[in-house]
Amino acid sequence: MNSLARSVASGTRRERAAYALFGAYAADAAALGLHWLYDADRVASLSPLAFRTPDAADFEGCKGVFVHGGKRAGEVSHYGAQLRVAAQSIIARRGFDAQDHAARFVAAFGPCGAWRGYADRPTKMLLANIERGGEPAGAEDDQIPGLSRLVAPAVAGIQDVDAFLAATANHPDARAFAPAVMAALGAAIDGATPREAAEAGAAAASGAEREALRAAILDGGDAAAFAGVAGRACPIRQSAPVIFHILAHAGGYRGAVEANIRAAGDSCGRATIVGAVFAAAGVAGGSSEIPLDWMLRLDDGADLWAESLALAALRSRQEPRP
Repeated sequence: MNSLARSVASGTRRERAAYALFGAYAADAAALGLHWLYDADRVASLSPLAFRTPDAADFEGCKGVFVHGGKRAGEVSHYGAQLRVAAQSIIARRGFDAQDHAARFVAAFGPCGAWRGYADRPTKMLLANIERGGEPAGAEDDQIPGLSRLVAPAVAGIQDVDAFLAATANHPDARAFAPAVMAALGAAIDGATPREAAEAGAAAASGAEREALRAAILDGGDAAAFAGVAGRACPIRQSAPVIFHILAHAGGYRGAVEANIRAAGDSCGRATIVGAVFAAAGVAGGSSEIPLDWMLRLDDGADLWAESLALAALRSRQEPRP
């Protein structure tokens, strides 16, 4: 992890990109213990919030679904694992290759695959589409996995994500909100504050999507209260405004990750984008805001950091200093 500390000082775009991916993984892992607990009051009563060992007792008597039994604090959810598949594929092919991604996805999440944990509906739909050889293979599902993996192409500097969406999340809601998410991630990697990144993302959207994101940015309440109105569940039209509310209002990486957990519901689904933006912004401010103890608790952290550097290295070799 020494390279983590050394790379902060200069804060180049490539370094911010590397931190964005690493920060996405850390935020996802931080949210795992209370993922899909929909009772915000119960969440608020628990401590610690981040890197909490998944425990069915936390869900007793509350609205929610406990699916991460047997997972340890520090492991990523299936969201983080699928982001890693996308990142590894882009690194290997030096760009997005749908066939390579499909093969890696099946190797991870298919029968006898490497993944040990819960597989949600979008995961099963994508596997089924790949098995059928359908084109496009992307899951026609309206949930947040359609956006949570966009951190990978954003970090690699891939601007056109149509092929990525077609191969991973072929749903109108994913395509409608993808420009906003890519613009927010890109702005953070370019050195914007999280609030500026949220505003850039909203400006890149159109129609009802733009209005929903602008309303989130302008809302004066906290994230948990906003999520109670906008929705805490998995659909993109609920998750995306909550993400943008956190980008606009949270203070620092730790504050943003914990605000996302307090918002309850599909916290892991929102976490990768929240974590990526705030991690990149922390480097732009001259220091890593990812807590050191979180870095050290993240399973496979050294390899995740090495992959983050490798993916960010695919960006332009001659980037000007910000």
